[in-house]
Amino acid sequence: MRFFLTSLLLFRFFATFSQDSATIAPPHVARPVGAFVQLDWENDAFQVHQRSVSDRYYSNGVRVSHLSNYWKKWPTQRALPRLSAKGDRSYIPLYSLSIGQEIYTPRDTKTVRRPLYPNDRPYAGYLYLSWGLTTTDPTGGRRLSSALTLGLIGPTSGAAELQEGIHTLLGQPVPVGWGAQIKNDPMISYSVRYEGRSIPRFSPVFDIITDVEGTVGTLTNAAGMGGTLRIGLANDYFQHPTGLYDAGSISSRRFQCYAFVRVGFRAVLDNALMQGGWLNGATNYYALPAVELQHFLGQLDVGGVIGSQTVQLAFIQHLRTAEFVGALVDQWGHLSLLVRVGR
Repeated sequence: MRFFLTSLLLFRFFATFSQDSATIAPPHVARPVGAFVQLDWENDAFQVHQRSVSDRYYSNGVRVSHLSNYWKKWPTQRALPRLSAKGDRSYIPLYSLSIGQEIYTPRDTKTVRRPLYPNDRPYAGYLYLSWGLTTTDPTGGRRLSSALTLGLIGPTSGAAELQEGIHTLLGQPVPVGWGAQIKNDPMISYSVRYEGRSIPRFSPVFDIITDVEGTVGTLTNAAGMGGTLRIGLANDYFQHPTGLYDAGSISSRRFQCYAFVRVGFRAVLDNALMQGGWLNGATNYYALPAVELQHFLGQLDVGGVIGSQTVQLAFIQHLRTAEFVGALVDQWGHLSLLVRVGR
């Protein structure tokens, strides 16, 4: 509950910087980008297909973000790449600051000290702070996103207290094995994602976008690629970093309603949330050995978006193949709320 109360306070805190974003004029931008607050909540309870909620694997994730070029003032801007200029094109950058928490549990949450074998996902929590930058090229149909993230895994993340408190409040069975969670370890990661239009947009209600991405650091080292199909009343994906109505674009919609599906593939070298961190990994008795990891994963995302001039709501279903030997397919839902808080 403490995290949710903190999220509400952050919403008010972020709003104080809304006007600052309009006073910063990054290179290649002729108009203000705006300021936004975004709340993302992922939980295995938000499922359409599953008949019951088991709290297995990825159990819960919450992230609060403030998107504004106020954060361009931070020194991290030098570490976040943007699209290189081409001719007289007008590019649109948008910086962000995010705070989030993720909770992971094994399939068996009723045993205090489960046997070491067969393998199961260990209890793990992750608390992080992330600086990001997204640059869009409306003319060329390109988008580049990058993020530098600092965080902690282990008891310091507060994952055990949050999950136990929520389950007690709702009268649900409380997972009893948090005493064996992954040990404390600092995390740092750097991620880059590039998206582009696969084919010319021949219809305003149909769009295909491809992406490639990579992450390096102590949390995980991975690379992936995928493709997204969008169908419905939607703004051009590359006209603005958020996709909301853009007063500077003559073709921008005030109302949006569309569905999308994304198919992605990912190659994973390691994962500290299953194997433990670099400093204290050797003391994690329930951590998975490297030979048990599935290094090639597939993921299917299906969702819908409805938005107005100032607010956008998205609901997404995620389905991911097994992450380790003997694991089941993981499924969870995702609610995302984006609100414009400044021009």
